[in-house]
Amino acid sequence: MNTTTYDRSHPSPAPAGLGGNAVARFVRRRPLTAFLVWFFTVGQALVFAPLVARGHGVELPAQVFVVASTLIGLLLPAVVITRVVDGPAGLRQLWRRAVEVWVSARWYALALAGMPALATGLALAFFGAPTAALSTGALVSALVFGLLMQTVVSLVPNNWAEEVAWMGFVQARLQVRTTPMRAAALTAPLFALQHVALVVGSPLPMAVALMAFLIVVNIPIRALMGFAYNRTGSLLLVGLLHAAGNGVAGGSGFGAGFFARLYPDQPFASLMHLLALAVIGLVAITGTRARLGASHRRPTQATVSMPGSAA
Repeated sequence: MNTTTYDRSHPSPAPAGLGGNAVARFVRRRPLTAFLVWFFTVGQALVFAPLVARGHGVELPAQVFVVASTLIGLLLPAVVITRVVDGPAGLRQLWRRAVEVWVSARWYALALAGMPALATGLALAFFGAPTAALSTGALVSALVFGLLMQTVVSLVPNNWAEEVAWMGFVQARLQVRTTPMRAAALTAPLFALQHVALVVGSPLPMAVALMAFLIVVNIPIRALMGFAYNRTGSLLLVGLLHAAGNGVAGGSGFGAGFFARLYPDQPFASLMHLLALAVIGLVAITGTRARLGASHRRPTQATVSMPGSAA
């Protein structure tokens, strides 16, 4: 089991050589820019497709397009750009981290028990007792089919792929250029903007307030994801933390989550997982003095990309 601190300053041991066509050269010089251009055009076009179709009287399954956006808009460019910039060795290293399961059991306990328990405590504090009529059977059903099943459904097609991209590609590369805490702060608004489709159709003040909230709350959340990644080297674990948050809140998009079943008439209950993750993130920031579990060793030439390839 992994319980030690790893040097996650850069995802590849050695960059690929320059050469190729103009697009490949641009990608090698500006991998993060290339990634963001692809995601905020192709990826967001997929997310917005059901909204556009609805305006023309056609209903499309929104979550199917969200998953497509994750796989095509996030995972695909992360994998392709890693191969172009870092070569086969870098891609193998990314894949090893993406499927790493051998981490300390306490990390799984945090994701599947600690964070949901904290979120539940926050929900009780803010909204009181559940508004749904709860028998023992209904509570067990909410735990099994709400929390656990929706965590699995969120993880496999969606949140795992998201974190391979956001944590394993974007945030990890930003750690080369700056500190882990600054990398988390830089990733947070980009991650929040991924969800801009959620506020489409809302009154402008509400939409702006919600996006501002998402940006701010995601700073400690991205710090938590960075801490988990730097300590374990497992993107699967990071994805599980992300997915468990969705499982305890609104659900996977294919089914209702834990709070959606306990508080069916209180939509803001679905925000409690964000507060829970943020609280844990603040503890990680304070406990590590904002180092987030990263190695104290400065990156060497063997662990960083070529000059100019981190933007």
